[in-house]
Amino acid sequence: MTLSNSKRGTLILAWALSVLLVVALAAATLSIVALHRQSEDKTQREGAMKAARQLALDFTTYDYKTWDADTKRVLDDSTGQFKQEFQAGLNVVKAEVQTNKATSRGDVKEAAVVSNDKDSAQVLVIVDAVVTNTASVQGVQRRYRIKLDLVREQDRWLTADLQAVG
Repeated sequence: MTLSNSKRGTLILAWALSVLLVVALAAATLSIVALHRQSEDKTQREGAMKAARQLALDFTTYDYKTWDADTKRVLDDSTGQFKQEFQAGLNVVKAEVQTNKATSRGDVKEAAVVSNDKDSAQVLVIVDAVVTNTASVQGVQRRYRIKLDLVREQDRWLTADLQAVG
């Protein structure tokens, strides 16, 4: 039994359309996966940026009257060695801050994510701060360039390292 040319042509056309449909579905699926991954990357970058900006602000904003609450905010958003070192130096710094009636008001000017993946990020932040104390009642303007290494723990970005740069 042989197929007529028109039936053979119809079968070839149906087969070709089926292959095209499979290829189109595969391409659409890959595109959707890529867009989803890109959206996740953007969300992670934004989360890391927001956390770094907040920690830099908290780190450069304090008042001798509210020192314990101010430093608690930094500790709450920190982890690892940075948290240990920050906590270890608190009493010495607290004595100096209170003796000199020191305050600092940070203002984040710029921030940029240098690198990131789903569990870590490195962010550079520029902060201007006005620092006052008994020797400088009017305040002195300071600019800080801070590099923060962040890690993601239980859906929170925490600072694992903080360094003044530049």
